[in-house]
Amino acid sequence: MKLPKLQISPNRRMFCYEDGTPFFYFADTGWEIFHRTTWEEAQLYLKDRADKGFRVIQAVALAELDGLHTLNCFVDLPFEEDNPLRPVEKYWQYVDKVVDFANRLGMYIGFLPTWGDKWNRMWGVGPEIFNEDNARKYGRWLGQRY
Repeated sequence: MKLPKLQISPNRRMFCYEDGTPFFYFADTGWEIFHRTTWEEAQLYLKDRADKGFRVIQAVALAELDGLHTLNCFVDLPFEEDNPLRPVEKYWQYVDKVVDFANRLGMYIGFLPTWGDKWNRMWGVGPEIFNEDNARKYGRWLGQRY
């Protein structure tokens, strides 16, 4: 399901729909939903949050807790050899499925492209895999996909 696009209001103080109707950003943080859940767990969590009135689920594409080297429930990693320009399609198909399901429940995904330690170990254990060039390309790829 395609949800209406959101944008920043003309006064730059809130989110709104394209027609100008205010959007209340009522969110929960399911940071590692793409990496740590089975499909059944993701559905259960998302249905529960939709039933409680949440409008946004904040989730991260590359999990904080060893999201590059710990396999997801489908035994997939996000990239080949930690290279953000070599995505593993099966991993991202699960992300697609979760995003689509949330959208069908009327919820948006507040999509964090990566945990901060993947570009600066000051924020965690890393490894640092991003530089200015590949981060821009990864961001463009994510933007086109989602």
